Amino acid sequence: MKRPTVPHAEVLISDPRWRAALGNVPQLVQRACGMAQRHGHVFSAGVPGPSFVFADDRHVQHLNARFRGKNKPTNVLTFEPPSPMLGGDIILAYQTVQREARQARKTLKAHTVHLIVHGLLHLAGHDHHHPGEARRMEGLETFILRRMGFGDPWKPRPHSHI
Repeated sequence: MKRPTVPHAEVLISDPRWRAALGNVPQLVQRACGMAQRHGHVFSAGVPGPSFVFADDRHVQHLNARFRGKNKPTNVLTFEPPSPMLGGDIILAYQTVQREARQARKTLKAHTVHLIVHGLLHLAGHDHHHPGEARRMEGLETFILRRMGFGDPWKPRPHSHI
């Protein structure tokens, strides 16, 4: 069986802390895109992959205020493509993602990959506005992340007793 091809995703790292914390960010993105394609069928044939921007809270807050009317940073923003022949955009905010990872006792890498997959599934038409949709989307995220060697992103991590 022939594996589906994964379009090349463009990666822009506007905050250097991402590279310092995660290393080869483009390779991580391509790996997540490959797994999402293999198990979530997120790319249409002939359509370029999405663009990823690894930014900071300030940049994401500006976009969130402008396009969603919420003047605060968020972990990830996903923008649908203006045309079906474009790949869309996924923007992540370093400080928010780092804080969430720390609060959930997860690695920054695991949380970042979860948000990459989450954004890709949004671009593929998945959503979480209703309980049934949310369960399906969370189940697919968990399935993909487990295939990548990460734990269930929705399962609380135990407290360490040090």
